[in-house]
Amino acid sequence: MKRDKEKDLEGLQNFELLLDQVMTPPAGGPYPVWEAARYSLLGQGKRLRPKLLFAACQLFGPPPAQAPVFACALEMVHTYSLIHDDLPAMDNDDFRRGRPSCHKVFGEATAILAGDLLLNGAYELMAESLVSQPDPGPLAAMEVLARAAGGHGMILGQDRDLAQEGLETASLEQIQKTAQWKTAGLIQAALLMGGHLSGAREQALEVLALCGLAAGIAFQIRDDILDCASNRATLGKTPHKDQAAGKKTFVSLAGLEGAGRLLEEKTQEASLAIRNLSQMGCMTESLEELIRLLVERNY
Repeated sequence: MKRDKEKDLEGLQNFELLLDQVMTPPAGGPYPVWEAARYSLLGQGKRLRPKLLFAACQLFGPPPAQAPVFACALEMVHTYSLIHDDLPAMDNDDFRRGRPSCHKVFGEATAILAGDLLLNGAYELMAESLVSQPDPGPLAAMEVLARAAGGHGMILGQDRDLAQEGLETASLEQIQKTAQWKTAGLIQAALLMGGHLSGAREQALEVLALCGLAAGIAFQIRDDILDCASNRATLGKTPHKDQAAGKKTFVSLAGLEGAGRLLEEKTQEASLAIRNLSQMGCMTESLEELIRLLVERNY
């Protein structure tokens, strides 16, 4: 089956329109919490996770009707995590996506509430979809996102990341586990959500999980490298913050060359998983392009 790039674009356009619609504030405003949530969500994000969800769907055919809904929920959860990560009590970053962070524009209290709004809104959106069409695939996709974002995933990873700032030493294994929870989990979830929405078989889901884990850790390694080697105009956020904060990263433990070797290793693992999917008859072109972007990006 040949990939239809016009359909790819149409799916992303529908996603952006739905994202704007979902974030329409209630009548009677203005409401600062809604303004703050829209400011962060509708800014110049890369949309990598929604794109990965669509690419996973396209492995098995045209994306199902519910794909834009779940892509929106995924991006809302991701954006909530960025708002909270930027807070002074967390990573303390004044810039995000090339603009002042949410708390710098709206204040810390409103930023916290905006993150809460996005997190709760994501589950409202998925739940509404399930009420109208309670299929096992979408229900499994919702469970995947909940687990990846919660106390067994992203939240635990952020907790470990903060705890490791105060350690004199840390192992590469510890850093990789933190990256698996904090960053890779949501990238892996994007692929698994697409697979579940498309009714993928268990064997394909297992390969998607391997691909997502390897690609997600590669994404974090690349992020650590860029923090050392890039600038704010390119990154859209403050560079060199990890070193200044005493964070334990792939670069601080393995050096730039060592981190580069690890990046190549994880990239090859993701590529092997994609080849396995191709051998199953999946249409992998879109996923290959995104994984390449993910590991080679300069921002």
